[in-house]
Amino acid sequence: MFLKKIIFILLVLQGFVVSAQLTPEMLSMRRENMTFLDDQVLIFNSRGYASPCQYSATGITRVQFPPIDIPSYNFFMNFSDKKTGIEIRDDVHLFWVKGGIDALGCNFRSDAPMVIVPQDEVWQPNLYTRTSTFHKEINHEWCSFALKTWTSVSGEKDEVFLKIRITNRNTKELTLTLTPHQTADALRVQDPREALKKGSAKVTYPDVFTIQSEQLRFRVSSSVEKRNEQGFEVTIPAGGIGEYYFAIQMEDVEKMLQAPALYQADIALRMEKADQHIHKSLQWAAEKLPEFESDNKTLQEFYYRSIYTMLSCRFERENFILNPFWSVGCFWTSCVSWDNSYTSDLLGILDPAGLKEAILVSFREGKLKSSWITYAGAKPGLYIQEPFAVQMMVDAYLRQTGDYSILQAKAGNATLYECLKQWADILHNKYGEPNGLINVGYNTELIIEIRTDGYNHIVPIVNCLTLKLYQRLIEWAKQMNDSKAIETYSAWTSQLDKSINDNLWNEEKGWYDNLYPDGTRGTIWTYHLFDLLNSTAASSYQQHRLISHLKENEFLGRFGLYSIARTDTVHWDRIDADWGGGGQYAGMPGRISRNLFEMGFPVMGMNILKKAAEYVHYFPTLPQNPRTDNPSADITSMSNQIAWGSIFEAIAFGMLGIKEYENGTIEFNPNYFSEVGNCTLTGLLFRGNSYNLVLQDKAYMVYKNGKLVAQKVYSEKTVVKP
Repeated sequence: MFLKKIIFILLVLQGFVVSAQLTPEMLSMRRENMTFLDDQVLIFNSRGYASPCQYSATGITRVQFPPIDIPSYNFFMNFSDKKTGIEIRDDVHLFWVKGGIDALGCNFRSDAPMVIVPQDEVWQPNLYTRTSTFHKEINHEWCSFALKTWTSVSGEKDEVFLKIRITNRNTKELTLTLTPHQTADALRVQDPREALKKGSAKVTYPDVFTIQSEQLRFRVSSSVEKRNEQGFEVTIPAGGIGEYYFAIQMEDVEKMLQAPALYQADIALRMEKADQHIHKSLQWAAEKLPEFESDNKTLQEFYYRSIYTMLSCRFERENFILNPFWSVGCFWTSCVSWDNSYTSDLLGILDPAGLKEAILVSFREGKLKSSWITYAGAKPGLYIQEPFAVQMMVDAYLRQTGDYSILQAKAGNATLYECLKQWADILHNKYGEPNGLINVGYNTELIIEIRTDGYNHIVPIVNCLTLKLYQRLIEWAKQMNDSKAIETYSAWTSQLDKSINDNLWNEEKGWYDNLYPDGTRGTIWTYHLFDLLNSTAASSYQQHRLISHLKENEFLGRFGLYSIARTDTVHWDRIDADWGGGGQYAGMPGRISRNLFEMGFPVMGMNILKKAAEYVHYFPTLPQNPRTDNPSADITSMSNQIAWGSIFEAIAFGMLGIKEYENGTIEFNPNYFSEVGNCTLTGLLFRGNSYNLVLQDKAYMVYKNGKLVAQKVYSEKTVVKP
């Protein structure tokens, strides 16, 4: 490993471009290391998700290929041995959880079934591999075989693939019938554009291969040609191996009147194409993003797992309003500006056109009334953070592209610039108090969803981010030669800035207070307030007081941050992890860490980063709201979240001290940590140039297009102008 590292650095030093790699194999994880439940483990290939079941060789549960979304779906196969007449079940995963049968008594107790014995299970992007065994002597006849299965999903159609390899250990041939079992509470099309979809969703069972309703059909087809009434029949010679392919195909009954053929010779080819698709998708990202290598392998894995988590939110479907469609995550298939804002620089590097569309669609479909843009259009639900999030996304787009024409791009009936001005008007005129403070009223859900009251009315972070929006609009108004807007927003800025400091700051607590209509004040110890660290609302002194609360058992825990401080006994909520107390929202560790690095508090920034990095030992994809005290995530929320791209940003723009400007200038002022050791960032693309950054214990080096431009000691900044 040491020699490999030296060779890698020498290649960089000599100006060679190292081929970028991001493969499914490098992200693999053994199932026993995961703390996810079955429904949370995802195999995804741009079109939809399926979840493989632990302790089963063939089990698959929840599927989502929008508008098909069946949380209750379950599939597995049983194996019937012709010689002994026994049925060997593969549904241990169901009664292991639900009870009713003692799984550990199977295969030897008279009242328990024969079952496949699970062994190893390994996940990687769009592939789940399982090994199992069965080895029993029944009535003086041996039935002994090994199973290895591979499960993946298509990148072209709405189907799940299963490859089964059976190794017959016996000296006699083995004939098995493979019986597919499928169940679901209902089979209903979930497309909001077809809310009144005709036909019953009641599940029927036309044959052993099919379940369907009047809306949807799920059918199992196979490369196995021979069938009987119980399923697919295969014969493996003594000591031989048989390989068989299956496809679970999901169809809208109205659009596909005839069911798929049960025998399909090309499933192996389709499964190979699915494998090529996921490799191609990851390589597409690798060619656009810098490669990061560090002596700290946990941090290195965190970098790549956060990138993949973000990529697992990218849908490519012809029935979506955008293609590609950057979703907030699995199951909640919506494009939400607030979530996107946490990863907007990464989006700008990876897919600037996609970032632009995500910005414009928020107004084109949301029309300043909705923050939830589903794959079919807007649905009810507004976050007051919407304009602040869009502003951050526009900032990132301008940094990465320098393309100011986006301000004049049409977002529905108005330009983007006009839409942002309308938002400023709404904040000032609808929610504004006479002193300029923003009062959002009683509705806590307009800000964030928490289960205790008090985080409402005049909320500090809403006011601080409104101030930042006004300031940014002044800059854009200058670009647009909009003198009236400059005058208006300058007046609003001055008034709001003064009112924030005169009315909201609590000197005794070193925090900003909420104000209520009856004149009382309230202190909500939420990490949401740390979003102001990259704004001008707080003075340097106030920023220092705020971050003094980032300490153990107040805001800091084992894996990072508590969303509400443990010391806030009024509001802290153990269950509601992302904003209520007991855990952290996907984007917050990265954003707060990056802000601390940029403010000149690298040790604090690194502390949060390395705490959250420990999640990689437990999660294959990083979830929406992991716990802070233990590596788990509740089943009600998503097991991937686009905002985890903020970890890429915390490492690149925080720890490594890279700063990009709208005029094309790029700065390097990296931080060295002994626990990170030597590291390299190779192939950072910015405005048509490729940059390499090499950190060693005494100095760092910057390369532009393979040529050394600086070698400096730490704390000396390198500025590269366009």
